[in-house]
Amino acid sequence: MKVSLISVGLLVGMAGVGCGGLDEAEAVDAPASLDAASEVTQGLSTQVTGSSQVTFIAMSGNETKPYDQSATSVVAYTRDSSTGTFTAYPGTGSADGTISVPNVPSGRVYLKLGSRYLVSTSRTFDLGSTAWGRDGTLVSQPTPLTVSATGMSPWQPEDYLDVYSLNAGAFGYAGSIATGRPLTGATSLSGLSFDYARLANPVLLDSSRGDLLSLAQMRSQTSANGVPYRGMHKVFLSSVTQVEGQPNSISGNFTQPAATGTFSVDWRRSAFEAMRTLVNPTAVSTYNEIWMSSRPAALSSAGAAISGPPLLVKLNPDSLRTDIVTGSMTYNNPLPATWQKVASASAGFTKSYALGTATPYTMNVDIRVEQEESAFTAAPVEPLVGPVVAPLVNTRGAFQNLTGVGVDASLRWSKPSVGTATNYVVNIYRLGTSNGATTASRVAMLHTDLQSVHLPPDVLRPGGTYFAEIQSWYQPGSNLATSPFKRALPRARASVLTGMFSP
Repeated sequence: MKVSLISVGLLVGMAGVGCGGLDEAEAVDAPASLDAASEVTQGLSTQVTGSSQVTFIAMSGNETKPYDQSATSVVAYTRDSSTGTFTAYPGTGSADGTISVPNVPSGRVYLKLGSRYLVSTSRTFDLGSTAWGRDGTLVSQPTPLTVSATGMSPWQPEDYLDVYSLNAGAFGYAGSIATGRPLTGATSLSGLSFDYARLANPVLLDSSRGDLLSLAQMRSQTSANGVPYRGMHKVFLSSVTQVEGQPNSISGNFTQPAATGTFSVDWRRSAFEAMRTLVNPTAVSTYNEIWMSSRPAALSSAGAAISGPPLLVKLNPDSLRTDIVTGSMTYNNPLPATWQKVASASAGFTKSYALGTATPYTMNVDIRVEQEESAFTAAPVEPLVGPVVAPLVNTRGAFQNLTGVGVDASLRWSKPSVGTATNYVVNIYRLGTSNGATTASRVAMLHTDLQSVHLPPDVLRPGGTYFAEIQSWYQPGSNLATSPFKRALPRARASVLTGMFSP
């Protein structure tokens, strides 16, 4: 099966509190409720269960299959708040997509799936997801694809090519991964070549299963109010059957879709920029963009519901943070008229981390809003939820570099000052060095509906140096601690980056 539930975590991570409940000294906002079930062990033993059904949404038809959990490390932890001790209860995963942990005491559990922890008092977890594209074999070795085509509109320096296969669910951009890109003024492609394996979700294409490959010319244009943007313009479409590791050549013509549309936004970029120092006092602003696309309605609940091509409009006009009212932006639409139009706005930020004299590692995060297209046009586009406030490692400010935090450290925070967070996600990264450069690898993902997490055993190890990303999520009607791969619109997130800390 092409999809991995353990790696699919778009953006998400996890942790929690044990059967004894929150420590008395825990810093939480006054309105935050404490779950009585997490504070008192009632002496009951129950079974923790979960199911992992993946629904593939494809042009050739939808299909639901279990995700094989037989190789997944499954453990349920409880934590005694009076001693800080975690107790492990081993579980199993099965090929039919189910997981089971027997004889777990009542109270809050940390359900560990690989490096992912779901922190909840629930005993039933929905580990299912929705994926764009049919189930298939992922290409893992270089598989060159060469395209020759006529009929483009004269190529402009700011144009680019989206590459996608709607049935297979493969997506990418023929930019830096491609050779033979068109020159200014060109109206054809002559030997544009790229490695298909470098696309996102590169399912091996098979024309007998209904797979088609598309290249879309995203053409540089100017909105009614003079704002530069790129809009879907002309599309090349071809059937192709691939053999992994072997090259293919396809040819044909670009045509202009008959269906057209318009999109306009009142983009409050200053509202995103105002949160920069909440991400981290030393955070650097890097980009801001809006894009709009169309998806099958079922994908509004998918982890990758609105990420990547095919885009109908992409707007990242300059590096400024001033507000923009675009006026009308036009585009051609080759996608089914019944599909749901969705839009995303994001502002990117970075922070650098360095071990000793090694070249710094740059961590990228964002503040993001994702809604139906109609919501973007009906009201100003601004953050729906902000970063958490006053993050702590144990009881010390988390923005400073800290030592001696212990292997059983906790992270705590106050609620965002903008919007309402429905869940929080904590990603823990361990720093290292390689060839004179600082590296970072994620060692744990923790989901919680509380304003704190205690780090389970072996997340932090003596001698290691770490940092955390704390995400606040707004996604009404869903709980990332019990259904980590479910998505719905509207949704939004914002990140905080801590300083470095070590046990």
